[in-house]
Amino acid sequence: MKPNSKAIYFTMLELENIRSFAGLQRLDLRDPQGRPAQWTLILGDNGVGKTTILQCLTRMRPRYNDVSGQPSEQMPRAIEPELAQEEDNAVLKALARSGTDANASLRVELETGTRFDSPAKTRHRLVSTRMTIRRKKGRIVDVDAGGDFKGASVEPLVLAYGAGRHRGVGNLERLTEVDSTASLFDASAELFDTEETLYRLDYIQLKEKGPRKKIASQKLKGLKALLAEILPAIERPEDIDIRGPRLPGTKDDNGGVWVKTPFGTVPMADLSLGYQTVMAWTSDIAWRLLNHYPASANPLLEPAIVIVDEIDLHLHPQWQRTIREHLTKHFPAVQFIATAHSPLMAQDALDTNLAVIRDIDGQATIVSDPAVVKTWRLDQIITSELFGLSSARPPDVERAMSRRVELSQNKELSASEKSELRALDRFVHGLPTTDSDDQKAMDIIRQAAARLLSQRTAS
Repeated sequence: MKPNSKAIYFTMLELENIRSFAGLQRLDLRDPQGRPAQWTLILGDNGVGKTTILQCLTRMRPRYNDVSGQPSEQMPRAIEPELAQEEDNAVLKALARSGTDANASLRVELETGTRFDSPAKTRHRLVSTRMTIRRKKGRIVDVDAGGDFKGASVEPLVLAYGAGRHRGVGNLERLTEVDSTASLFDASAELFDTEETLYRLDYIQLKEKGPRKKIASQKLKGLKALLAEILPAIERPEDIDIRGPRLPGTKDDNGGVWVKTPFGTVPMADLSLGYQTVMAWTSDIAWRLLNHYPASANPLLEPAIVIVDEIDLHLHPQWQRTIREHLTKHFPAVQFIATAHSPLMAQDALDTNLAVIRDIDGQATIVSDPAVVKTWRLDQIITSELFGLSSARPPDVERAMSRRVELSQNKELSASEKSELRALDRFVHGLPTTDSDDQKAMDIIRQAAARLLSQRTAS
């Protein structure tokens, strides 16, 4: 298949002296073949800098300026990061690491005209943007921004979603000109209303005729299929019933969008918070693709970059294990860059691009491509460098096991300590192991040991 000339994806972020990041840090956003990674999952403790990474990527997206006919002394740079348009120095000051006058810098690299399945050796056009914030005595004295590009100038469609993401009501017209990344920076920012999106697409496909009607019908069908697959309780697209906007003076069941679930047919607005949250940002992606690519026969197949903070928010464990597969299926040309706290999300992403942010002596450090094994169990994942827990056991069990080791190493025990050790031995031997096969093996070993002990006692 031919490369997509409209596609542009992130491949690298460098930052230095940016908030929690002191030394020069690099986030690799490529797959093992050197292509832009379709999925990157960023892990790390609260407050260590995951959201900062997403915000830096978002604001370093390239913007192209028309420099033709401009006087040389007033000529803007042909390319610069979106952040260069920031007029509030307080924003830049807050971005730079506090407690130092060292220069703060950001740089990203992107690749255009590519596909996620492009041959590894295929050469594509490169784009980069950069920004340096110079300070003296706590004040910003200079800001230098620019970039480089080879080939066609393509601005990416970047959609960003913060942890406070939520859908608005009746806001399609009002939000049309709102920045598609606002949710990542403002918890009060609304996403497009899912119900109104469905109303609008339904109205268009009823109004149009001929080929346009077929295209409009396909767009509505695509969004309903997306929602039906991502939302677990909806079995088929046909289970989403669009009854039109609610009108004053009519019965409640004469309008709105209704959803057939195993527990009955209910208004879409009455679904759980988890459903509402996922519907909000997935339908927001779809609606923005539809508007950004109006001439496309299937805008959901067009390229974009989607950035999601805490992608596992409100998701049941089973849902966490399927969300990546479903999003990839319905948005095959979208690059996803997300943060998460869930070991289940990490387990599902062991075959993708992973990064971990750690706090080392008060400085955030990015570990790209941490050592992982694709077949790890959950207990192995949470005790690995991905999450850093000392044990998969509950804290009280760990304390009991540590006490048992302490008593076992003491050659002189009192009567009460011997009794305590026997009780701890019984407790530890009765603990379940990590899986059913291990449990069966341990049961056989314990039974054999009990028989041997019985035989020795009898003899």
